[in-house]
Amino acid sequence: MVRKRWFALFVIAIVSMLLPAAAFAAGPTQHFGPFPSTSPDNGSCSVHWADDIFNRYFSVRDNGDGTFAVTQQSKNGTFVTIGGTSPGACNNTNTPHGSTVRAGITGTFQGYVTYTVTSDILNADGCDVAGNPCTTTAGFFAAVFPGGHYSGETWSFQYAAGGQGLGYHSWKDASDATLGEVFLGDIADR
Repeated sequence: MVRKRWFALFVIAIVSMLLPAAAFAAGPTQHFGPFPSTSPDNGSCSVHWADDIFNRYFSVRDNGDGTFAVTQQSKNGTFVTIGGTSPGACNNTNTPHGSTVRAGITGTFQGYVTYTVTSDILNADGCDVAGNPCTTTAGFFAAVFPGGHYSGETWSFQYAAGGQGLGYHSWKDASDATLGEVFLGDIADR
């Protein structure tokens, strides 16, 4: 019985010594933002359907192997439709959707995109320059990872617009396991 206790204490001691090293081997996460941003928004037909206003936030973690895990979050997002094709009009799944949406419909959205960045440089002060380039995704990567390359995106964005005479009030644009695009629902007239 004493041997089992001693062995258990030994294992706990070893694990507790290794955990802090393993937890920080990849490096701490750095946070950037908020960066007030605007962007046109394309739907399932690759057609501009709304204009977005939101705050961009970026989290960056050094993977310790020349790559960085980056998550871009879009928070406090609002949109205004421009009129015409609805975001889910070309939805190829079995979820119900419409085909058009009137101009001036307002709603909210939130979402994220993840990236893997390969770069020799992490310029943590890159967003502090005059004219702040970090209000766009490309601007952020150019400022914080000059000369770097990003890939392997996954994403999920959810939109909602209540009332306003709409037949469809929510739409989702997300990646699937193969980095293909999945559309669910719609923001559309009846």
